[in-house]
Amino acid sequence: MKEIVFQFVDYINSLDWAYIFTLILIVYMLNSVFAKKLYYKVFGLKISTRYRVLFIGVLYGIAIYFIRDYTINEIEKLVQSFIFTLVFHKLLIDKVVRFFSPSLPQEPIKYEQ
Repeated sequence: MKEIVFQFVDYINSLDWAYIFTLILIVYMLNSVFAKKLYYKVFGLKISTRYRVLFIGVLYGIAIYFIRDYTINEIEKLVQSFIFTLVFHKLLIDKVVRFFSPSLPQEPIKYEQ
């Protein structure tokens, strides 16, 4: 059992936490009502949240790869961090935010009316 815990801790420590937290913040900002209206205005179609998150995460991962001057071997770390971000965000952070924030009715977006 100890070995499993040590392996898990090594895995968690090997993730790119700066990428994970900044991606979560960027995704929350870009999924606001204003951004959704902008997406609709620019692309002319409704883009599902999961596809926006996927698109933003891949673009941000590519940017981080070049900004931090990663090697080819470190791409796996970014991919693992991206997948962990999706799970961490959906299973933990999203549930906590929804639990602590009151259910406010959102104004319908122009294309939803």
